[in-house]
Amino acid sequence: MPDDPTARELSSATNDARPANNLAGSQPEDELQSSEESVGSKSSEGDPSWRPAERKSIFLQWLPLWARKLLHFGLRTAIIGVLLTLGVATFYFIASLSYDIGEIQKMPERSVIFDIDGKELATLHGENRRLISRTEIPDFFVSALEAREDKRFFDHNGVDLRGVLRATIRNASDMSFTQGASTLTMQLARNSFNLREKNLHRKLVEIAIALRIEASYSKDEILSAYVNRIYFGSGCHGLEEASRRYFGVSASDLTRRQCALLVGIIRAPHACSPLRAPEKAILQQDEVLARMVTEGALSPEEALNIQSSDLGLTPSGTVPGGNQALQAVRRHFEELIDARDIRNGGLRLQSTIRTNMQKLLEAEAHTFLETIPGSPEIAAVCIDTRTGGIRGIVGGRATGNASFNRALDARRDLGEIFAPFVYAAAAERGIPPRKGQPVTLGREIGAEDLISLMERFGFKGPFLEGDDFFRGGVSATPLEVAAAAATLTAAGQKPRTYFLRQLLNSDGNQILSIGPSPKSAFASTSVRTALETQFSVDEPRILLGSSPSKTDAWAVWLGSERTICLWVGHDTPTRLDSPDILFPALQKSIQRLGAARPKLVSASQAKR
Repeated sequence: MPDDPTARELSSATNDARPANNLAGSQPEDELQSSEESVGSKSSEGDPSWRPAERKSIFLQWLPLWARKLLHFGLRTAIIGVLLTLGVATFYFIASLSYDIGEIQKMPERSVIFDIDGKELATLHGENRRLISRTEIPDFFVSALEAREDKRFFDHNGVDLRGVLRATIRNASDMSFTQGASTLTMQLARNSFNLREKNLHRKLVEIAIALRIEASYSKDEILSAYVNRIYFGSGCHGLEEASRRYFGVSASDLTRRQCALLVGIIRAPHACSPLRAPEKAILQQDEVLARMVTEGALSPEEALNIQSSDLGLTPSGTVPGGNQALQAVRRHFEELIDARDIRNGGLRLQSTIRTNMQKLLEAEAHTFLETIPGSPEIAAVCIDTRTGGIRGIVGGRATGNASFNRALDARRDLGEIFAPFVYAAAAERGIPPRKGQPVTLGREIGAEDLISLMERFGFKGPFLEGDDFFRGGVSATPLEVAAAAATLTAAGQKPRTYFLRQLLNSDGNQILSIGPSPKSAFASTSVRTALETQFSVDEPRILLGSSPSKTDAWAVWLGSERTICLWVGHDTPTRLDSPDILFPALQKSIQRLGAARPKLVSASQAKR
């Protein structure tokens, strides 16, 4: 190769640039490599950009760079997702702890009023509900409920994951919250704690509560709580109340078609009530049966047979509108119990009302009014002579609900029936009573003393002035007159009148008890003298008379077992028509009531 001057110059320049120690001779290759690594190591310590070489797994070495990056991103996202899920789960679990799971079993029924013999009279306040156990729920109802509302109820732990996934996909496609995938347990949680908002937060709270419910109760307990709490329309809460209301039977006696119909209306109880919209209710029933066929719970032939069977829709079990006795019981009840406890319901009230006596009073009042011209009003009250327990009460022509109860609220002049009370007052003052002379006796006693004595009988007034007072110008209600008359018969012991005998809470514990509380008002000799003056030995003890103004007529039965008072008159100061018809009819009515023998109570009840 020709000698190239330029090459020689470049080679010479390179040799001149080498360190001086290299000129002495060449180092071994391994020493040179070691030296280079040492130098590199030293220089890396001061270089912030230096990083150790990454060790790649055999698997990653085969992946392209973009795949490796995607895998790293996915792993990081999964870790973050798990942490977020754990955080959300923890948050909502803690949030669910503010809800008392025991509340799902606390479903107050409507408060019930019973008569003194334990017969149900009416319900009031709270929800129309009757609690039943799992054994009283028909198996067909459970099967229909599974098919329609939660086909994996006995398999999941409160949340149906497949249902949640299906609902999530549907909601995403609809871009709205259209499906909730609620299990029966989740519905129970929602209804128990009034979780009504349609949003994700409410749903997550509902799920957390449902999981706690499943951990605390068996499936049968959850099912019982569900059917007892669910609303079935027309004021019916719970399966038992709906069964009685729509079909007149207990839940355990429901037919298969009735079960299917009741399951069908759960989703829209207002719109599909069989009383308001029977066509819609039947459509929902058919949908339930079709669903059962799809799920294999029924054959098509069985579904057709059920559809063709008699539905038996016979609305019954309606809450009685109530008579004025019940209105009076409610009024007395509300004076004794806190309003919040009343609204919650679930109370058991034993009244002093005797059903048969109440019916007799109402029937007699109706019969009497049919025979009397002038359309007067009427009031009647019957009390137990010894205890003061009110056995029946009528407050006017309208024996149903009415705001004004004349037996309790109407103060009317007594007139001629005032005489035996004046006789008792005279005997109490040591003045021999003389029949037919109440005015003379009243003057001898003196108005102030007589008023004081009348107050001992329970008369509150107002009292008219002068001779009008002695003639019976004393304003009193029929109930006051009955209590005063009972004092004459009960040897001077004035009974305290009351409507409510006993009150129990939803757990059956007694929270209130009222019993006889007589008060000695007059000496027994004084009232006995008054009765002997007023009545002969053989005649029935009946007080009959009118007020001085002839605007009010009275009839009082003084019996050893019961005291009955009837009043007839007008709400305005109007004279009564046809006394020749009025008084004979009034006397016959009081005699029939006094002689009537309604069902007697047991010895233990009689002490009340």
